[in-house]
Amino acid sequence: MPLIGPMMDLTIMLKDKLFLYVKEVIDQKRQNFFLLGILSFFSIFYRSLSSFRNLFYDLKFFKPKGVKKTKIISIGNIVAGGTGKTPFTIFLANKLALNNKIAIITRGYKSKYENRSLMIDEKSKFLKKDLPDEAMIFLQRVKNPSIFIGKKKHLSIKKASALNFDIALIDDGFQTRGLKKDLEIVILNAKNPFGNNNFLPRGYLREAPKSLKRADFIVVNNAKSKILDLEDKIKKYTKSPIIYTAPIANKFLDLYKKEIFIEKNSKVSIFSAIANGDLFYSTIKDLGFEIVNTLNLLDHSRISKELLADFIQKSLKKDAKVIITTEKDAVKLDPNLKLDLPIIYLEIGLKITANDVLFRGLVEKIMK
Repeated sequence: MPLIGPMMDLTIMLKDKLFLYVKEVIDQKRQNFFLLGILSFFSIFYRSLSSFRNLFYDLKFFKPKGVKKTKIISIGNIVAGGTGKTPFTIFLANKLALNNKIAIITRGYKSKYENRSLMIDEKSKFLKKDLPDEAMIFLQRVKNPSIFIGKKKHLSIKKASALNFDIALIDDGFQTRGLKKDLEIVILNAKNPFGNNNFLPRGYLREAPKSLKRADFIVVNNAKSKILDLEDKIKKYTKSPIIYTAPIANKFLDLYKKEIFIEKNSKVSIFSAIANGDLFYSTIKDLGFEIVNTLNLLDHSRISKELLADFIQKSLKKDAKVIITTEKDAVKLDPNLKLDLPIIYLEIGLKITANDVLFRGLVEKIMK
């Protein structure tokens, strides 16, 4: 009986390693032509299903349903993860919250409440381990947050409307075509806008780039300025206005949310369970730190105590002074854990890097 816990941890670890291996093959960091062939085969089916589903909606066989009282704003993408939807949702929500009652709709992937329907705010009582990471971040970073969690987003929207919310922001709503939305915002990652140009599982596309024609605004994230050649590619699919954004490093915080200062050139270790770990590593490196050890886990995973302890011991042997993680991972950690190395996280913000006037126009359009 006592072996159940360790066996379960081992199973999860092996599963994570398998998926991370597959990801490295997709990203061309490893070569495995046989695996690529299998992934390409299944990619054909995914593309077909996505195309037929969109065709049925385009031909009005399926009709989206909306609500009367609440404006529905979708913030989504055409690829699987790693575009920056969460930071943009926080950025937009805080702009709108000054004069509006805002609801944020999120699925709650891999959480206890994914298959239920739940609303939480700052006054709600809950166990931290039961909440999805995005919901925890929204609670920490959005003014007067009201978060609706559940796979069935139309039920969350109905609840928000019944409670007289002015605006509902759907985190990852572009593929939720059964909902009639007032505005579609699509986020693209400037570093890999079209998901390796292949559908899942061979690449990261959830639907074809031509679907961008449904977008009202395009946001190109991880862009220090306009990228004209990418803009030309986007304009093949849509005439929608294009806004450019980039993440900014706000500050380092410990697990109690106290600001921490660390000297540049310090030796640090990094672990993360996000869709685009490479981008986070680059950010830490650009801030002037020497990264001596890394651990990459599957998106939304929760690091076990045993794995964290092992990672810390290996980091100590490499003279790391601190463990740095993402905010998304930090919210899943118990601040009272007794560790041999301090764990801190980088709070990431967002800034408009080009076409600020278009962003102001987006906000005004929502506020009308």
